[in-house]
Amino acid sequence: MSPLCECCSEHMDKLNQQVSVMRKEIKNLRQTLDSAIRAHRKQLLAVQAAVSKIGLSEEVKAPAPTPPSPPSPAALERGDIQTVPIGYISSCFSVKNGTPRQPTICGPSRAELRILPSVFNNPEHALVGLEQYSHVWIIFLFHKNGHLSYKAKVRPPRLNGQRVGVYSTRSPHRPNALGLTLAKLDKIHGHHRPQFKFLRSTEEAVAAIRGVLSADPRSVYRRTRCKDRLFFFTLDTADITCWFGQGFAEVLQVKPVEPHIASV
Repeated sequence: MSPLCECCSEHMDKLNQQVSVMRKEIKNLRQTLDSAIRAHRKQLLAVQAAVSKIGLSEEVKAPAPTPPSPPSPAALERGDIQTVPIGYISSCFSVKNGTPRQPTICGPSRAELRILPSVFNNPEHALVGLEQYSHVWIIFLFHKNGHLSYKAKVRPPRLNGQRVGVYSTRSPHRPNALGLTLAKLDKIHGHHRPQFKFLRSTEEAVAAIRGVLSADPRSVYRRTRCKDRLFFFTLDTADITCWFGQGFAEVLQVKPVEPHIASV
């Protein structure tokens, strides 16, 4: 190849300088856009907090999440997954500043996970047996990232500015803003079983329910003419909801009897 003339070399140098300037401008624009998005989100949070303080929080709250329909096998193979929150966590750390990066740093700290009652018909059933374990894994959402953008390389605070791949760090700014933590199980509330007055144990209660359902306690009218196959009855201190099918009965719900308060 023949060497470039001086005129061409000057043009190439100018083009390289212009490209370098354009790259810097694009980088500055990205940083400005990210800052604007973060500021906008902070303003929204401030407005919501102000509204909640004057007693109007119920009007701005999002509707309760509804469980999504079960995905098809093809959707699962493609990785199309729909999720809904099963609960919300609150802890003694309400802001990012000062929150430890590792749970072992501040052992006395406590948090509370409230399970949403709308996920299951009997939400307390989902907690049965959990008391046998000392720790639980919790998959959570980084809902206060501040912005939805993410980069392939980040600068973790403890690496003094060194850039590394986002997947080798604990950065919450990632394609799927999900986190995983190991929590020590302190205590569980909300899965209490009915305290029986006449029956001596849960096994006796199960046997009694089976005995009642095996005899089909429904009236002739309900068996032959009612389209509603639900049946309700009370056993000791438990309200029982069941459903009758063709030749079988299924218990849908068992809960403590609600006290009846007479109005005067």
